[in-house]
Amino acid sequence: MNKSAKKGISVLLATTVLTSPFVMEPKAAQALSIEEVSADDTGAEEETEYTIEFEIDKELKSGDTIYVRFPSDYSVDKKLKKSDVSVKDDGDKVTIDSVSVSKNVVEIEIGDRIKKGSVVTVEIDNITNPDDKGSYSIEVKTSSESTYKSKKISIGKSSSSSSSSKGDFEASHSNKNAEESISLTLGKFTLASKSKLKEGKYIYVDFPTRDMLPKSISKSDVKVNGYKADYVTIIDSDTVRIEVPSGADGDNYIKLEFSSSAGIVNPSDPGKSYYYTLEYDSKKYKSKDVEISGASSTPFSVSLSDSSVGARSSYTLDFDLSSKLYSNSDIQVEFPEWGMVPPVLSSSNVTVNGDQVTGLSVNGNKVSFRTPSGFSSSNRLSVKFAYDGYLVNPKSAGSYTITAKVDNKTYKSKDFQISGVVAPVPVDNTQATIGLTRATASTPAGLQIGIKALGAPIVRNQGFIEVVLPVGFKVPAYVPTNTVTVNGVAANYVGARGQNLIIVPSTDIPARAAVQVNVAESAGIVNPGTPGVYSIGVYTSEEKGLLFARPANVVALNGVSFKANVATFTKAGKTTKLAVAPYTVNGNTLMPTTFFRDALGFSVSYTKTTAKVVSGNTVMQFKVGSNIVNVNGQNVTLPAAVQLKNNIPTLPLKTIADRTGYKIIYVNGNYTVYK
Repeated sequence: MNKSAKKGISVLLATTVLTSPFVMEPKAAQALSIEEVSADDTGAEEETEYTIEFEIDKELKSGDTIYVRFPSDYSVDKKLKKSDVSVKDDGDKVTIDSVSVSKNVVEIEIGDRIKKGSVVTVEIDNITNPDDKGSYSIEVKTSSESTYKSKKISIGKSSSSSSSSKGDFEASHSNKNAEESISLTLGKFTLASKSKLKEGKYIYVDFPTRDMLPKSISKSDVKVNGYKADYVTIIDSDTVRIEVPSGADGDNYIKLEFSSSAGIVNPSDPGKSYYYTLEYDSKKYKSKDVEISGASSTPFSVSLSDSSVGARSSYTLDFDLSSKLYSNSDIQVEFPEWGMVPPVLSSSNVTVNGDQVTGLSVNGNKVSFRTPSGFSSSNRLSVKFAYDGYLVNPKSAGSYTITAKVDNKTYKSKDFQISGVVAPVPVDNTQATIGLTRATASTPAGLQIGIKALGAPIVRNQGFIEVVLPVGFKVPAYVPTNTVTVNGVAANYVGARGQNLIIVPSTDIPARAAVQVNVAESAGIVNPGTPGVYSIGVYTSEEKGLLFARPANVVALNGVSFKANVATFTKAGKTTKLAVAPYTVNGNTLMPTTFFRDALGFSVSYTKTTAKVVSGNTVMQFKVGSNIVNVNGQNVTLPAAVQLKNNIPTLPLKTIADRTGYKIIYVNGNYTVYK
């Protein structure tokens, strides 16, 4: 896509060293100093955004204020909002507590500390330039300074009209093929209005598209008028900032040279109207248009060991490259469908020209890696994903292609065919269940998932069940396989994909079969810190769309959790022993009388034959061996008679919970009592 006119150079980041270490000369202490003042549009009467970059000599604390004063000829929006202003500390965003305007002074109260010696960048929108051309001083001070410091900016014709429609300078690419790596020369051209380069000032180059630039550019790969640049920084994704070296100081022209090792590539789309915008000393220059032709790459072939729908298969990609590939070169392969690539893929399962790759990572359907350090340079490339890598074919028959980026150049494959049909059978999962073993907030919890039936079979060690946990749950990056079982058998593999768990079973699961998935508390999943109802979803690799979802109730941390036949309870993260383990009689849970005192805070008294439980205005009196309880003077029949265990009466939990306003969450032997 060709580049349209842009608003201008935006955030000026603090200088970043991109190459070898350097030695900084010690400086004497000095007051605030302004390094740069620029505007998106320096035309008279234009409303624009201003960027002021300055270094502070005194620390600023939360609550301190930065003052930016514009001359009286300017018009400053009196209703300036926080959203119109940004502050950065050496490139990191600073919190703004308030913004106000008084007599053309913008007062910015900050909410973060800024250390002494930091380079601060302030951007202010909705500033209207003076009506008349001329040189104007922009002033800055802070709460720690008694006087303003100033720097001038020239206001003249609108920057948008300062460039000739034919362009002010030539832009020379070493070749014109889309996505090819290039060397680049911009200029030479004469600066306007008797401007001259000054050591330490910045030249900004706005590139036609974002995909042309690497993550960083070494200063050794950029020359200004034949001299190596002092510093080079990539800002705002498609803008390069270059500091003028001493050798170019005083020149009235600019010629920029980017070597082929800078990592710059041509735009990915062919076009005739690509251009560069260059800014220096608040003046902008536009290049003549550059034409980019179609990519010259040849489609590569794809070979599969099995081309059946949904089958596990090896993949071999054979390339004829337009230039030689060397060691430590970046390669990214994008498969046509999400789910074809397992979330974790070993580098031992991927080779290039027979050598094992390095630095492998997976992001959805994209696999990125590098050629090894001992790789023999070649323009023929064979990338193989082994059968043991567990890649699977698309779920629908049809024609597919793969996209690969090799050393910053994009290649597309020839079509390859996937055949066959696997139609899921209709199943009913309306009675499927999902439960947390502990329901209290910020507590490690297990999962118990009861799938009533699968619509399509899952092949062991290949297909998977995916559990989607909503935001708020903490999911560890590594989950041991022995903490997850599928139908009672430890999983073959368990991986985390963001909030999701990928569970690969060790046994085949046929269609229409029920599945029980248990994730132990030791797996490391932690409930959200905020109580509420959270929806947990279940998918499989073999069926499109959601299999089912169920709500899970997370209660406040003062809820009480315990397990059947385990003589402890947990509250607010603390585990306390019980004199008698909870147990069931005819489906009714009985608890020792002391539980209601120690866990729920009720007033309790008991003997070997009686028990009394008081909660607020509710008084309940029990007798051992009786199935009658007296509640505030009225007899109520219990679902199970009171029993004596370890010389302590055990009482029906549900009866007491119902009478005192408590609720019970039960999941396969795991209880949470809360109010």
